[in-house]
Amino acid sequence: MKVKEMKEDQRPREKALRFGLGSLTDQELVALLISSGSKNRDVMKIASDIVDTSDHLAKLFEMNVYDLMQIQGIREVKALQMVAAIELCKRALRVDVYQKKIEHPDDLAEWFEAEYGHLEQEHFVAVYLDTKGKIISHRVLFVGTLNESCMHPRNIFKEAFEKNANAVLVTHNHPSGDPSPSKADLQCTAQLKEVAKMMGVQLLDHIIVGHNAWFSFRQAGYLD
Repeated sequence: MKVKEMKEDQRPREKALRFGLGSLTDQELVALLISSGSKNRDVMKIASDIVDTSDHLAKLFEMNVYDLMQIQGIREVKALQMVAAIELCKRALRVDVYQKKIEHPDDLAEWFEAEYGHLEQEHFVAVYLDTKGKIISHRVLFVGTLNESCMHPRNIFKEAFEKNANAVLVTHNHPSGDPSPSKADLQCTAQLKEVAKMMGVQLLDHIIVGHNAWFSFRQAGYLD
């Protein structure tokens, strides 16, 4: 249904003003963002295509200007409007996450997704925390499948001293979505545990991030 065919109080803009943004469907929210249709397509049809293309918003943060411009009725201006809104959301999420204490694997998984999103390659990251459990800094140690690159973990803990960190977390993602540890993950964690003990640094956890799932070596008893 075209916007002009809707009852006035059911149009996205009027509905949002009267009942709040929470009353809008995903399609209506997107329509509100892009604000108008094209010469040949109504705004609601374009919004519906964006929702469908993004897998009902699940992949929205991964979309770029080029992806959006593949949708009929979206050109540079509308694509930039959407991408700007996405980037603003990412930045707001990042600020919110950085202000929280990292107290649970959920917290680190949330931070990883806010900072790095859904990556197509494994990224192994060291995260340094202050005495309040907040993130001081982080560093990507390497990109690619976990292998002999993890055989030199001293640099992880050396940087902890340089940053005056109270504790270290390490995390990496599994692009497959399954956070179950591999043999290499287990070997790497055992090495990290030994070096941390030798250097007197607190290794809080090693967390593998999957799609809406995570694996904590601490909770599984590997770091006791």
